[in-house]
Amino acid sequence: MLDQLYGKRVSSSHSQIQNNTDITVAEAINLNNQIYEYSKKVDQIGEEIKSYSHHVSPGGAQKLTAQSLGVMINVLNQMLRAQSSGLKLQAQALALQNNKDKEYSKHIQSTSTEMSNAMSGLDPSFEIPRF
Repeated sequence: MLDQLYGKRVSSSHSQIQNNTDITVAEAINLNNQIYEYSKKVDQIGEEIKSYSHHVSPGGAQKLTAQSLGVMINVLNQMLRAQSSGLKLQAQALALQNNKDKEYSKHIQSTSTEMSNAMSGLDPSFEIPRF
């Protein structure tokens, strides 16, 4: 599906990095969808807890509070997953940019070496020609 939206990879020095990025993007989209569905369930659970709180005994209220804390722990855990996914995407974006910078540096060095070698056989003269 990502290939249809963002294009297919071609065989190149960047294809492995692009493949890893595609996988990470797919994981992030999947996690986003899961969190969205989970948040709907948490909303429903929250409303049920509010409703039950008016009709329970003190012992039931303690149990309800413990269950609410369990839900909160699950929500915090989902937030950690989402943050982790975001950090992974940022890290891959930085890695891709770093790879491009390295390739550019290699290109500059190669071009400089080629120019130096080409010019080493010349005997440049910096005199202004007379007409």
